[in-house]
Amino acid sequence: MKGALSPGIPPVANHFANRILQSGPGYIETALRNRGQRVACIVAALICFFLSVAFNAFEWLSGTPWHAAVNFSYQLVVIAGFILVWFLLSYYLKQQPIGPLKTLWTTLLLALVTAAAILLMVGITAAENVEGNPAVLGFEYDTGVPLTFATVVKMHVITSLRALLAFYLLLRFQDLVLFKRTKQSQRNWYLMLISMGIFSLLFVLQDPAEDPGIVQYIALTLVIILMLLNAFRVSWIVFLSFRAKAAGVGFSILLILLLFASLSSGGILPAHFMYIRHASYPLDQFTLAALTFGLLYCVTSFLFLIFHLPTTGDFRRKAGEITAMYSLTNLVNQAFDPDKLHLTITKTPVDTGTAQMSWLAIADERSGSLRPQVVAAWKTTTEDVETMVDVAALYEELAARREPVVLDEAPTDRRIRGKPGDPIGTMLMTPLITRDKLLGGLFVAKDVVQGFEQDDVESISVYAAQAAIALDNARLFEEQLERERLSRELDIAREVQQRLLPHDLPKMQGLAVAASSIPAYEVGGDYYDFLELDEARLAFIIADVSGKGTSAAFYMAELQGIFRSTTRMAPSPADFLEQANLALSSALERHVFVSVIYGVIDVRKGELTLARAGHCPAILISREGTERLIRPQGLGLGLDRGRRFRDVLEEEHISLQPGDIITVYTDGVVESRNNQGTEYGYERLLEALKVHRKKEASALHEALLADLHDYLGRTEYDDDMTLVVLKWDGAKNHTKRSAT
Repeated sequence: MKGALSPGIPPVANHFANRILQSGPGYIETALRNRGQRVACIVAALICFFLSVAFNAFEWLSGTPWHAAVNFSYQLVVIAGFILVWFLLSYYLKQQPIGPLKTLWTTLLLALVTAAAILLMVGITAAENVEGNPAVLGFEYDTGVPLTFATVVKMHVITSLRALLAFYLLLRFQDLVLFKRTKQSQRNWYLMLISMGIFSLLFVLQDPAEDPGIVQYIALTLVIILMLLNAFRVSWIVFLSFRAKAAGVGFSILLILLLFASLSSGGILPAHFMYIRHASYPLDQFTLAALTFGLLYCVTSFLFLIFHLPTTGDFRRKAGEITAMYSLTNLVNQAFDPDKLHLTITKTPVDTGTAQMSWLAIADERSGSLRPQVVAAWKTTTEDVETMVDVAALYEELAARREPVVLDEAPTDRRIRGKPGDPIGTMLMTPLITRDKLLGGLFVAKDVVQGFEQDDVESISVYAAQAAIALDNARLFEEQLERERLSRELDIAREVQQRLLPHDLPKMQGLAVAASSIPAYEVGGDYYDFLELDEARLAFIIADVSGKGTSAAFYMAELQGIFRSTTRMAPSPADFLEQANLALSSALERHVFVSVIYGVIDVRKGELTLARAGHCPAILISREGTERLIRPQGLGLGLDRGRRFRDVLEEEHISLQPGDIITVYTDGVVESRNNQGTEYGYERLLEALKVHRKKEASALHEALLADLHDYLGRTEYDDDMTLVVLKWDGAKNHTKRSAT
């Protein structure tokens, strides 16, 4: 929430973080784009480095430590030099963004190289014949003054190596922590950096031999709290493939081991802490905190990678398909109302959480002018849009490039006329193109810089393509004949319907499956699907949406989304139908309902559990030819939106015997009429099942269709026709590669 305080964080720190978010590092990085200023920063950092070396060299020559005022000046020089190094490294790393896996392995590689270099430096000859551990490392036991020039060199080289590793780790892990960033997450990240800086500054005049005080422990507690808040920002893991997650597990383990061994007092680098603390105690504390955060973040990443290993790319693809389907449904249904269509196109990216504000600009061809007009806006007004941005200039670039354009730091763009506090930090501009014609542009924005990831750009691009089709359809509705309009709508819907039906049938031990669905017109409202709940259980569904045409097909699309997303969460068929009724009721029109049969077959137990919502009864035929109509009670989805739906819903459990055949179908099978107007009927279907019951599932399925065609005298149907056959033999593994 904008302006909300982070839990446990003082208001002053929140205010400081907010100021950084509004004006912060972006302006410094903008200044570093100038080559001369980068060179000046590099020179200044080198000067600070050599001054600090010279300070310790003079201390070595004199044999006595500097007094407090000079030592304070020395610490300021060291800190200033490494602050310059931080911003320079930040600038160069931002020029070469990398993915999560590359972040992990490059950090691992740099940590290995740094550890090897530090081990080599520590091995350089130290002072001899002096008692005490510090002296063995090259420092006077009581004062800490370097005893050799080699010690001075080692102090600053080892300090620089560990500082570079810590800076690289923080800057690279920042991209992981701020993946799918929000203002709150960005604030928490900068608060952690601020608290780490303040904590380290508390050691400016601290003697490394002295114990920390109460103020330092309080600051350390704050640092740890903020580390924990940021360590659980691992949403990037969800979007990795299985192979990438497995590789991430390996890199995380290696990083955990290396960082733990490096930080441990008895680890692989036990002596290097002494050199860093004598060079700069504040820098030692900052790098120690940074590497500790790296270790903590690697541990949480490892755990989340392990938990998310079972997930696959289907998550991303299915989520995108369902979102696009719902959006497409709304757009097509509203195509006759241009104002409503424009508003729907504009608000959907905000309502789905991809953006925080949006607007739609379209060239007004009817007026004879190609100047774009803002026809709709969401979470802002069209007047504010005209004030905040140069719409014509942005649209001109979009028309020239004809591809998505991302302004990662929108406030620095000359076409953005916003004032401090305006909600435009990042902007994504997407062209609406159809038939190679630019219809307009969809503009979405967030109030933080670099707010859009690559998957956001891809999802908005897919959505924009559908929106462009909807806009084009709307224009065709106004300009062309009704027949042309209807033909295009049906083509789109038929393609959608074909994608929703399963292309591969399940393969389960002891169960054979065959299925087909044929619409009466170009699109229909019949639907069937399968989902393997685990190795032993298969869920199946068959449904019939009342009505025909595109509206029935799109309700079918909604049912498919519910089946795919809800099945594993519903413990029983009755629970699934209850949840489906709740989800569909708000979307269905009053005169529309959906009849459904939903069942689960447990191949390990040989058991069928089935529930019915106003659908045709399922048929069970035994190997001996015994018939049974399975018709548990239940209302069609959408007929009752209250408690009565569940009250009348029944569930039936059936123990299967080898050779049992379960047949489910839509009313298009039994209600099909021949040329004399006589229905095919249940009796003929039962007779055909008995005659062909000993055949395999695929052959039985084909025999049923052949019998139906012979009876009708044709292969066309008056109603949508869907037929699913499941044959249980309890032993053999029957498979069929594809459905028709």
